[in-house]
Amino acid sequence: MSITSSISDFTKQYKVHILCWLIFAFYEIAMTSLVTNLLPSLVYFLFYSLNIGLFYFHSAIVLKRLYYNRFSDILYIPFFTILELAVYFFITYSFTILFKNMGYSYYQDSFLQRRYLIPTLYRGMTFILYGTGYYFLYSYYERKEKAFTQAIENEKLKNELLRAEQDFLRAQINPHLLFNTLSFIKYAAKKNPEEADQAVMRLSGIMSFALDSNTQTIKLTKELEQVENIIELNQLRFNHKLNISYTKQLHDSQVSIIPIVLLTLVENIFKHGNLSDEKYPAKIFVQTTSEHIILQTSNLQNRNSTAVSHNKGLLNIRSRLDQAYKNRYEFHHETVDNLFKVYIKIKIQNN
Repeated sequence: MSITSSISDFTKQYKVHILCWLIFAFYEIAMTSLVTNLLPSLVYFLFYSLNIGLFYFHSAIVLKRLYYNRFSDILYIPFFTILELAVYFFITYSFTILFKNMGYSYYQDSFLQRRYLIPTLYRGMTFILYGTGYYFLYSYYERKEKAFTQAIENEKLKNELLRAEQDFLRAQINPHLLFNTLSFIKYAAKKNPEEADQAVMRLSGIMSFALDSNTQTIKLTKELEQVENIIELNQLRFNHKLNISYTKQLHDSQVSIIPIVLLTLVENIFKHGNLSDEKYPAKIFVQTTSEHIILQTSNLQNRNSTAVSHNKGLLNIRSRLDQAYKNRYEFHHETVDNLFKVYIKIKIQNN
């Protein structure tokens, strides 16, 4: 890399610093010129270089290396500050000798006089304090930026986890349903080809949904199509003898929801419910208003079912609702007189 290119990169990276120091130096020189004669440019260049160097050495090296390390290291800060001032004094004295030898009238008096010592001490301490303030301000914004970046990364991880869960759930759209449906199709193809055709179409819709591209939300109507497919497939298998009440009241057909929630509830009905009692039909109720999505299911529990329930589906639903809707949802489930009931209410976030 050429020297010109390096200088250009440095200027771009630190242009704000350079501009601030130029403004600071111009202001000081302008104020000084009102009460005394200006000194040669070399004097200003060397002393401002020394002062700015002290500023960055204290903030970027001394504090950066010692402040956030062990407590014992922090105790070295006063020592290094005194050492910095001593070096600063020595270099200032060297500059004074140089300018005195060059014949600058302002530096003909002894440097050790009080009128030189006190301003030099004050000047050095000023830039050390400036450097300390800059270090803590820079550290604060650096921590805030890291926290913000970490928050973004955490949110990305949550979204990726949510997508992974949805992929998993799509893949899990009941394998038993697939097996049982294929067995039914094989049987119906010989006995009732028309029902076999219907089953193939319904199963095709479910498989297409399972293989769809992954999205965080889908239209509620799309999930309802799969609910209807699952209901009809099970009705075909059991010769339309299942007692199911399915009601939907959609105020807004374009409303979206995280996928697989209602499907999980409906699959649980067929997996764990008793649908043979006419007095207690399984109920699936879906309603959308201008403000809410309401999902309700209830079914008579099947005491003779061989399927073991670990409530994993319900726990997964709660976790995903919490990730997607935070405090904008209600989720309850209970068993009353052998009826298992689930209630979900989601507040729609209108843009």
